[in-house]
Amino acid sequence: MIRGFLLAFLLFAPVPAAASESTLAAAATTFDVRSRDTGADHRIHVFIPPETGPDARLPVVYLLDADGHFPLFTEIVRVLIDAGDIPPVAVVGIGYPVRSMADTITLRLRDYTPVGDAPHAALLRKIVGEGPEIREGGADAFLRFIETDLKPRIAQHYPVDNANAALVGHSLGGLFGLHVLLSRPESFRYYGLSSPPILWADGNLLAREADWARRHHDLRATLFLGVGDRERTLAHVLALPPELKAEETEIVARLGNPDPVAQLADFETRLRGRAYPGLRYPGLQVFDGESHGGVVVPAFNAELLMFFGKSQ
Repeated sequence: MIRGFLLAFLLFAPVPAAASESTLAAAATTFDVRSRDTGADHRIHVFIPPETGPDARLPVVYLLDADGHFPLFTEIVRVLIDAGDIPPVAVVGIGYPVRSMADTITLRLRDYTPVGDAPHAALLRKIVGEGPEIREGGADAFLRFIETDLKPRIAQHYPVDNANAALVGHSLGGLFGLHVLLSRPESFRYYGLSSPPILWADGNLLAREADWARRHHDLRATLFLGVGDRERTLAHVLALPPELKAEETEIVARLGNPDPVAQLADFETRLRGRAYPGLRYPGLQVFDGESHGGVVVPAFNAELLMFFGKSQ
């Protein structure tokens, strides 16, 4: 039970339950890939809309946290295609060879974070016990896996156009996406990111944004940034069980129980103030009535319409 609650914690993980192996297998092609750079194993799920011809070159979404979000995301894609709102879009879900989303806790911490955050790592150790290895700061290695291992394989075997690719991530996945945007923005054309923990590692992301602005005059990408309006306190986002309330109180006190929505608003103020000519960014979207976990549903829909909508 404790591990399940952690998925609503920073690990700031997504809340929707993971689909079964049989569900994923029925919806898409599924295979495992080992990263040549790190030796880590990843489970990949590929959705190609029915009746796609072999000569097609579809826009493609690389979706993080596929163990929890792939069935939901591909269903939204299917509904929007059937409604005529978007053209056919391929989806590549990046996950892990695990039984459930709960088993990805340490893996996503390793892959999605650009640097370590000691207090959160210490809390995670209390959650998972002394067995599992806890590593942080592997975002660059994970990006190399996507760029050098995964994308070429997908392009070789599926009718996709990697020059017309989106990266979609929530929570820690959103943190990873902002890291890529501010270090290797050319990796993707579109970035669909929701509820990233801006103050991770004492605001490392804010320093990274300032560093990019000092060294560059442009940021060429299309960015969607969203958050739920119920994410107004860190305590709400953490939502730890009673047996971990002491640890929650300690973290909240250390950070001053900040408002994650206000943090994102501050980040977007900085970003918009740069006036990058190549950045298409309509502004932070705050979804009324949505929590940290539930916001993925309207965010996924809005991202797809913004990137691929036929009115665009």
